[in-house]
Amino acid sequence: MLIGEPPPSQGDLHFRILGIPVRVHPFFWVVAVLLGLTGNNERPVQLIIWVIAVFVSILVHEMGHALTARSYGWQPWVTLYGFGGLASYHPTQQDARSRIVIAAAGPGAGFLFIALVMAIVHASGHAVSIERANLLPYWVFFDYFGGQEANNLDLLVSDLLYINIFWGLVNLLPVYPLDGGQIAREMFLQSNPQEGMKQSLWLSVLTGAGLAIFGALTLQSLFMALFFGYMAYTSYAMLQMYSRGGPGMGGPQW
Repeated sequence: MLIGEPPPSQGDLHFRILGIPVRVHPFFWVVAVLLGLTGNNERPVQLIIWVIAVFVSILVHEMGHALTARSYGWQPWVTLYGFGGLASYHPTQQDARSRIVIAAAGPGAGFLFIALVMAIVHASGHAVSIERANLLPYWVFFDYFGGQEANNLDLLVSDLLYINIFWGLVNLLPVYPLDGGQIAREMFLQSNPQEGMKQSLWLSVLTGAGLAIFGALTLQSLFMALFFGYMAYTSYAMLQMYSRGGPGMGGPQW
């Protein structure tokens, strides 16, 4: 989840997966560690496992975008930075359907990945129980499986489940620049080419603001309030820019 690709840095990590270039900016690791410290990761090994789970999950998400873009004949590349990442590409042609499919492919890849993890867990003879999820103030998501105390493998599975299920659903919310915001934009533009962009931005502003208020007052989550509050603000700024004849939001980045 990025608005723009960050400039290269000396600390970038470069590699390829299935022929697709991947760049990991140092700030990605910093944010992953900070998010881990806000959760229940009390021991260093728990924090390391959390960072690994974040890296794998975000990479799977962005590869979902990238591989789908490549299926259309375009050459993608992936960047991991900050709160997430983005898959960029140079399209030879674009239509609303392809943009919606590419946007949905990120969360879809995460859901398929976690279905595979769940299948492996069950095939190994274990069951997944409900436990407190990191970053959330209530007991809701899948956590440790098997035994009274979680070992390192339990923690890894727990974090993978949480990130791919919870953040996958969050990514489908109609808030820009989340994938759901991209999908909403295309759907509004299809139904109303003249006002669709404004309508999608207003939906992003109202949804983001509502979730920020809900996070602050009901969940008492400063992170959620700041996260969605910032996206509501940026959506409003883009709405003002678009209303003045600016470019608004767009571009092949997911």
